[in-house]
Amino acid sequence: MRKFTEELLQHTQSKILKVTKRGATGFELYNSCYQILRVTFRQLKKFIIHYNFKNQNEEIEFFKEIKPVFQAQLMYYMELIQIEIRKPTVSERRELVKYYRNVSCHYQGLLKRNELFMQYIRTQLTNGDHLMFVRSSEAEQMLLTDILDLDDRFSTPASSELGKIKAHEMLIEHMGDKVMELKTGEALIDQQPFSTIWTGSKVALIELAYALHASKMINHGMVDIRQIIQALEGIFKIQLTDFYRVFQNIRIRQGSRTTFLDELKEKILERMDDTDMNYRE
Repeated sequence: MRKFTEELLQHTQSKILKVTKRGATGFELYNSCYQILRVTFRQLKKFIIHYNFKNQNEEIEFFKEIKPVFQAQLMYYMELIQIEIRKPTVSERRELVKYYRNVSCHYQGLLKRNELFMQYIRTQLTNGDHLMFVRSSEAEQMLLTDILDLDDRFSTPASSELGKIKAHEMLIEHMGDKVMELKTGEALIDQQPFSTIWTGSKVALIELAYALHASKMINHGMVDIRQIIQALEGIFKIQLTDFYRVFQNIRIRQGSRTTFLDELKEKILERMDDTDMNYRE
């Protein structure tokens, strides 16, 4: 399952990057990416409907970590199309700034509908995963959600809601970039395709940047944190603003202060264990 979904995501990324390299912008870019992701989502659904999960953990992994990523991308571009269509026809900077801020406020309001669920995800709890991310009617009353796909062979309410949350967070971030671009008069890195490259949080990437800096493995340690941040921004086409403040927040975390690095270690060990099992079979 993991091999198929990883290859499908990489294939989708390549298609989207080709669209951006052609110089497409605005509605043309958003619509092209949306059409690519519609095909991708259909392929993902067809695979999962005919796939038997090895165990409950693999099913939870798909509905909690994998499907929401694909669904978020699809929703992201679908919403961007509507945002572009409704954009004021006037090119007056103040009106456009007001428009993008109002759009951002709209999605921020939507995020507040399931704050407890968002807290569950952000604190990386797992005790309710067997109820929310396994296909079962028991989870239907646990969340306020508008289910995008009604096929219960390919859906759980929590998985659909998580995909929407991720899409809304990406849209809020994108609107912020649009406002900054208008205020400074400088075009930022095109954010449309980056979400198909780096699908984790900005905090996680900043944690990685500081770990690389502390390791002194880049240019024998003769590089400052800003240069590493800028390199990661270029690789993943993302803006990591205010990274000093973010690092201070990482420093005072309760529990593990290296959440993302801990997760990386856990995932690589799981991959090694899976590989060992495959060789034995």
